[in-house]
Amino acid sequence: MMFPMPMPPMPSDIMDAAAANPAGFADALATGMEAFQGAMGENGGDMGAAFEAMGDVMGPIMQDMGVSPEAFDAAGDAVGCAIGGGMHMAPADCGGAEMGAICQDAVEMMMPPGMECPAPVMDAMGDMGQCMADAGCMPHDVAGEMMPPPGDPGFPFPCDPAGECMVPPGDPAACPVECCAPPPMDGACSAMAPAMMPPEGGYDHAPMPADAVMAPPLELDVAAVDPAAPVADDPMAGIDPAAGAPAPAPEDGGMGALGDALGGPAGAADAAPMPDAADAAIGAAMDGAMDQGGAPAPADPGGAQASDGDGLPAEDDGPEVDPSAGMG
Repeated sequence: MMFPMPMPPMPSDIMDAAAANPAGFADALATGMEAFQGAMGENGGDMGAAFEAMGDVMGPIMQDMGVSPEAFDAAGDAVGCAIGGGMHMAPADCGGAEMGAICQDAVEMMMPPGMECPAPVMDAMGDMGQCMADAGCMPHDVAGEMMPPPGDPGFPFPCDPAGECMVPPGDPAACPVECCAPPPMDGACSAMAPAMMPPEGGYDHAPMPADAVMAPPLELDVAAVDPAAPVADDPMAGIDPAAGAPAPAPEDGGMGALGDALGGPAGAADAAPMPDAADAAIGAAMDGAMDQGGAPAPADPGGAQASDGDGLPAEDDGPEVDPSAGMG
């Protein structure tokens, strides 16, 4: 089997929470998977509903650990792409141990160079694979729920012009070499499921088709947010400053069921970058109000108001905005 490349990085808020309290983070995953199994039974095997139940349970726990809803949503997007992509290229008959190894190696590959995932969290990721298998989930079905739909940001495989994935499930050799990477040689798949490792010398990968279309990568930059900090005081939250009206709600970034599980409502991580024309319309007084690289406004409540240098907020030269607009 293979994993998609490049791997989406794990948001720093999630890594910080896991490092600060590995056992608590692992317990949160275990509690979420219990909800997943229960919902699978109650909803006749509806995996989407099961992942949603998992998120309903995990979200408040993670927020208590200092993980903002935006970071939680971004982590769900990233994990969905990474684990889902691995499940897509895994054998169709993988059992719980193999699925757990995929989860573990995926998370390990998402960590920054030189940083290891805490052991309790790794154990919980292994249990997550076994839990899904015990609930009757098969790897290719899991991949379909966890990955974004073809064409959505973060979908890890090439598609044809009609939007159909060009890499059949369970066929890692069909993935162009520039789009995939093997599991770590010293990772969980190698130790627990050696039959899933690439053959000696690697796969004879198919070339990238000339008409292949690759989806854009996920935007996962999420500023650290104090979950207890109020955000309702930001009159620009959810507002397109150029239009003076609420910005369109971002669509599900395609993380499917795991996105619902780990993220709930779509957060700032999925917001589209602000167009240059909008920047011009806001005027120079708003230059300090938000990052000029597309960083979404709701993710940084503390930076939503600029200063004119004397400690007072800079005046907004843009169109007037109803302070209540765009708020939930």
